[in-house]
Amino acid sequence: MQANPNYWNTARGARLEKVVFLNDVSQTAAIEKVCYAEGEVDIVTNISPTDAGRVANSPHAKLVNANAMRVVAGIINRTSDLLDDARVRRALNHSINRERLVENGLLGYGEPSAGLTPIWTTSLLSRLSPYKHEPEKAKKLFEEAGWQSDRRLKLATANERENLARMVASDISNALGIGVDVIVFSDTEKLSELRKLAEKKVAPDWDVFVYGWSGQTTDAPPLELHYHFVGANGALRAGDPIADFENLYDEFTQQTNLLMQAKKAYDIDKFVYDEALALFLCSPQALYAVNREVDFTPYATTFELAECEVGKNHWSRKVMG
Repeated sequence: MQANPNYWNTARGARLEKVVFLNDVSQTAAIEKVCYAEGEVDIVTNISPTDAGRVANSPHAKLVNANAMRVVAGIINRTSDLLDDARVRRALNHSINRERLVENGLLGYGEPSAGLTPIWTTSLLSRLSPYKHEPEKAKKLFEEAGWQSDRRLKLATANERENLARMVASDISNALGIGVDVIVFSDTEKLSELRKLAEKKVAPDWDVFVYGWSGQTTDAPPLELHYHFVGANGALRAGDPIADFENLYDEFTQQTNLLMQAKKAYDIDKFVYDEALALFLCSPQALYAVNREVDFTPYATTFELAECEVGKNHWSRKVMG
């Protein structure tokens, strides 16, 4: 990016005159350029937690992190009779140590999930608590539902979520005393699997798909998030539509009063939570590697540069003299 030396508000500083988006640079190379060079890359998006420390300790870059409309959850395949039992789904949720997922899987850059809605978007009056990590309770529910100990669980995921999926598999196996097979899809396989899931012509051959979702609305998450996972036309729904959910969703979409809309959004989140219609895991933060001379404000939903400006020691201002 290049500074605008003629920006009208000189007291505020140099806004941007030009921004070039580079889509032909690998993530590894981009991180290298923003951390250890100047004049080639100023911002790198989608930094992984494992690269966060390297960015923060580099000579030319800083780490910018922000809460975002991002959720990692397990799509539960309710086309299976066993997984169509709420006791099994609750057992799976009670198996998960979410604090460990955040601490070891996200290296602290995120928070545990309570339902599908990220906790940071909710008020104290409309906030659910994460399912407790209670292995004994999980196993009791599991056995009550009649899951056979020799029936292995198939846990699918994609490359970018493999580390979290393997932690989830370990928690489930340890809590429920069953074998868990982890299936890792390539990028191409992931797209094919999501297409099949959206078309709903063939039942999935996995039990749970650990999936990373991101959306565009923070004030009414059920419009996208819950509907994708549970709604009759939801692209991520794996199982029959649920009449009670559809009724709640219809009531929600008819609201014009913001307070009532928030109340109905909570009702939907609580219904999905109570019925354990997903495996609630964690909400990762958005991480960016940013040139130390760039003032960048992150947004919860999209990547925006409207408020971005550069300092007096930015390379572009040095070039301009």
